[in-house]
Amino acid sequence: MTGQLKEFYLVALPGLEDLVQAELSDWFPTLECKADHGGVTVHAPLDVGLSMNMALKTPTRILMRLETFRCRDFPKLFHTISEYPWHNVLDTDCTIEAHASTTRSRLRIKSRIEETCRDGWIDQQKRKKRVADPKKIANLYVRFADDSCTLSLDTSGDRLHKRGARKWIGEAPLRETIAAGLIQMVTRSSVSPAPVEIFDPMMGSGTFLLEALFRDRLVESREFAFENFKAEVKTAPTLRASRAKIERLVGYEVDKKSLNNAKTNLKSIVAGCPVTLEQADIFSAKPIAKTTHQRWVFANPPYNERLKVDGPLLEYYTKLFQAVEDVAQPDRACFLLPSKAVKGKLKLPPKWKVSEKRSFLNGGISVVAFVFSRL
Repeated sequence: MTGQLKEFYLVALPGLEDLVQAELSDWFPTLECKADHGGVTVHAPLDVGLSMNMALKTPTRILMRLETFRCRDFPKLFHTISEYPWHNVLDTDCTIEAHASTTRSRLRIKSRIEETCRDGWIDQQKRKKRVADPKKIANLYVRFADDSCTLSLDTSGDRLHKRGARKWIGEAPLRETIAAGLIQMVTRSSVSPAPVEIFDPMMGSGTFLLEALFRDRLVESREFAFENFKAEVKTAPTLRASRAKIERLVGYEVDKKSLNNAKTNLKSIVAGCPVTLEQADIFSAKPIAKTTHQRWVFANPPYNERLKVDGPLLEYYTKLFQAVEDVAQPDRACFLLPSKAVKGKLKLPPKWKVSEKRSFLNGGISVVAFVFSRL
């Protein structure tokens, strides 16, 4: 099994697919992959595909494609599930949980599709005299499109943004996969080999700093669904790309509770680089001394949704940009801003320019990620 190429689908937040593809190439440069809306398809040996869960920080989850077949009735779906050689892939004492999606197909009732898949799985277990273990869950994704059915197994389990490190979250938390994607975006935009200092001027619970620490590391402190698979990850993935090393972390936070939460989150990781966390207001902070490091700023400021600001958002962001320039003088600065606030022209510090921007949804809110660089 491990010598054959299997098809894997890396589920991505729409708008960040190319960043998932770029990260995949950083770790697995020899694999062929293709990005489309909502994900990246890649062919890899089974154990290599499973190991992607440990290395990649930008996908939401990783599915393994099993089979695609024409299906226009429930008896055929039942028969296919019941007769599929699951023993080649999974521990067959797993309990199956089916998740259906359907478009332009005769089989349109999701609940019945899921029930039919469960019945087919149970039928095989009974015939093979296997007893389902409720603690072993196998998530089967069943996608119907134009009467074509694709079966995929989830290899991840919990969504991959759960690294097993963050204990506390803030009032308006940023999902880890988005933070990792923005770090990937800035990494790609920088050509300097100099080591990097990451600075978050309003860090909340420290998501950007955590993701900076995780960028080049394996995630090993959580469980994955592939642990119920027949194949094992024989060799841990190794980062292949040569990129500027992140060597220092600095975070400011006004709220003391959030600051303490960030300290707790970061304490759970052996940092391997100096970490400075301070209770400070970026708008009144003193300048940070320049070093030989590149300085990259990441910020997810308030959107006037859960967290409110005084005055118009665009004016607030203009003041924030200038405060960051006065305090940090960054080589790169990445801000995640709500689309509604940036329809007009951003007023940037004189030495800043927009080097990249992209739009996507953050928790259902339309946002634009800007990367600024120095003129």
